[in-house]
Amino acid sequence: MRILLLSHSFKNLTHRLHVELCERGHELSVELDIHPDVTRESVALYRPDLVIAAFLKRAIPDDVWRAVRCLIVHAGPPGDRGPAALDAAILEGVGQWGVTVLQADGEFDAGPIWVHRTFPMRRAAKSTIYRNEVTSYAVAAVLEAIAAIEAGHEAPAPMASDDPRICVRGCPAGKRIARSTGSTTHPSRCFARSTAPTAYPA
Repeated sequence: MRILLLSHSFKNLTHRLHVELCERGHELSVELDIHPDVTRESVALYRPDLVIAAFLKRAIPDDVWRAVRCLIVHAGPPGDRGPAALDAAILEGVGQWGVTVLQADGEFDAGPIWVHRTFPMRRAAKSTIYRNEVTSYAVAAVLEAIAAIEAGHEAPAPMASDDPRICVRGCPAGKRIARSTGSTTHPSRCFARSTAPTAYPA
């Protein structure tokens, strides 16, 4: 498969994905996420079958994800939305966290979920958890998503807007908002919802 790796920087997860995908015979190109027009140009020139966004600080342009399938690696469980996901997990002291591979659509971190993984959290620096748990589980999830795409599976349906697992950061400290109800929810209860079983592509 011809894959474009899109990332804010080429280290940790992006580097590991590059190695793993090359070893499996995929044809790869790497583009740094420095400006939407650079992304557009890279997609137009490389003509990938798939774009994998390993670490972004901005949304993929609408015309890009409409033209080619784009998978986003989000360092949070299903339903978690917003920036600094791992930072939030550490600050909230959750017992488990996860990574999600979802397909880009018109809403940030809200597209169809192809694969997700959960892992136990430990007392460690963010950089250590990212280099180890997040990277390892994210690579496994990406490989599974690619295998499903190569097998011809259709994208899963997006989460329903009233799914109780949906939580968006950005509200007052110590709380997060459950978008499905508009109510304020304690982080631990919010996370408990997000780890409920999710259907995977058959």
